[in-house]
Amino acid sequence: MSGEASNTRKETGRFYKLHLIWYRIRHGMILLSIRNLLLRLKININPYWIDREGLDLSAEPRLPEPPETYRLEAVPRKQLRPLFELLRYNLDMLEDRPESPYEALGLYKGEELAAFTMMRYGQFELSGKKFLLSPGEAYLENMYTFENFRGKKLAPYLRYQCYKYLEGKGISRCYSGTQCLNTASRRFKAKLNIQHETLYLHIDLFKRFRRTYLLRRYTPSAPPAN
Repeated sequence: MSGEASNTRKETGRFYKLHLIWYRIRHGMILLSIRNLLLRLKININPYWIDREGLDLSAEPRLPEPPETYRLEAVPRKQLRPLFELLRYNLDMLEDRPESPYEALGLYKGEELAAFTMMRYGQFELSGKKFLLSPGEAYLENMYTFENFRGKKLAPYLRYQCYKYLEGKGISRCYSGTQCLNTASRRFKAKLNIQHETLYLHIDLFKRFRRTYLLRRYTPSAPPAN
């Protein structure tokens, strides 16, 4: 069925972990891999930005394929859990919280889900720190392109379609979190001309010492001229 975890996906392969290691090396994400190893030792050192993004900052990305190759569609909630299990995402993010409702949008090619992302309202939490959202604001998270569709520039395209979708709901200000060590995420967001708002450093040592430090606030720059 469309969007559900499929055994034809590379993510289900026996050697996907090895592929993932090679992918991170090839894309300059060695430090991120080291951080993930430290997590197993209950050491979490996570520098991250809170970024602003939206229609006022970005031009619409172009796909190498005709846009009608893909269709934009909501990803049903019943399909999110198997996707999260496949990708080993935190299932707690799918809990129903009235103060932090969410929905997901995906790009489908035929009946196959090629990429998806989620939108959250009200408030969001990142590395244990809660951020409140005002009316007219949304937090974008969990952007993922499946391996079979990598290299087709779907991530920035889908993100931009989210901006338009949210604009139709009266939401014009979007935020996201970006790990400083995640170069792949930084590259796709750079294509959308995102702007850093704040820089934080989260430290969690053996679940005994937990602190989040605000390191910097950025001065907003003018949006690009049309």
